[in-house]
Amino acid sequence: MGSKKNPVLAGLNRLSLEKNIPLTAVIELTRRCPLSCRHCYLPEARGRARPGRELSARQWLKIFRELAGLGSMNLVLTGGEPLLRPDLPEIAGGAASLGFGVTVFTTGLPAAPALLRALKKAGVSSFELSLYGRPAVHDGITGLKGAQKRTLAAARLMKRLGFRVKLKCPLMRSNAGEAGYVMRTAKKGGFRYSFDIALAPGNDGDRAALKMKLSAAELKKSLRLPALRPEPNPEGGAGDLICGAGRNTVAFAPDGTVYPCLQLPLPLGNAVKIPLSRIWKNSGWLRWWRSRGRRHIEKCRSCRLWDNCSRCPGLALLEDGDLMGPSSQACRAAGLVK
Repeated sequence: MGSKKNPVLAGLNRLSLEKNIPLTAVIELTRRCPLSCRHCYLPEARGRARPGRELSARQWLKIFRELAGLGSMNLVLTGGEPLLRPDLPEIAGGAASLGFGVTVFTTGLPAAPALLRALKKAGVSSFELSLYGRPAVHDGITGLKGAQKRTLAAARLMKRLGFRVKLKCPLMRSNAGEAGYVMRTAKKGGFRYSFDIALAPGNDGDRAALKMKLSAAELKKSLRLPALRPEPNPEGGAGDLICGAGRNTVAFAPDGTVYPCLQLPLPLGNAVKIPLSRIWKNSGWLRWWRSRGRRHIEKCRSCRLWDNCSRCPGLALLEDGDLMGPSSQACRAAGLVK
């Protein structure tokens, strides 16, 4: 849903980008998941790899304290399925006690009332759940019969318990006609909602998900949705900025490996073995990356479509092989925006 920008938040965003303050940290607590979504970028969810090591609550809380020292304000706890962690209330509570705003990305399937009440007490403020459409469509994408019913039941329970709830809908060929249903369901339930047209290759290089991208006609129709209209480049009004990855956002794998962003899974070091501040401030790759700007994207800088482009450097790297080159998905979408 579109909304007017808050000038205070916009100013904070600009400052964080200029000073390299990781305002938002995304934490993969696990790569275990009860679903096997056809488009998932995690090879573990698709059965191509086994879930690896997961840090303990104590280890995560140490990292959270380091994040607080760097100026972080928001934590996103994700997976896989973070509700599969029995220590999730302890992890969330430790984060909230440090002053973080805590959001959980979830399928909603393991959302027992007692667990949700414990997370409310721990200080979780909001949940975001993926909804792909009507039951048959949703269940077909996730690979589990009855998943849609359980996800919506969890979202409604979360709303009743006082959480902010958002429904997110990645659009692909198998659910291209479901946007209207998702919007109606969200409005009826009092949920926020958003759509996304980007599909990422697997972290292991598997490209099967890219075959599910919207056709040109489906994409053109989807881009009429206000939630998908590209905003003028650059992000946050920050001049020459490419994106906030590694500047005001940071991400972590379940074993503590640090990434600029989950969509840009380039390992910078492990926060269990190396102090996070050292990784964040001294990484050679991050220093190089922070010196890059729009002017360095040579193949794109003179493009007439640039102002309509939602280019993601992570997708440009994963799909097209060049971090500083065009993103074929963004090029395709920008060409259809009127």
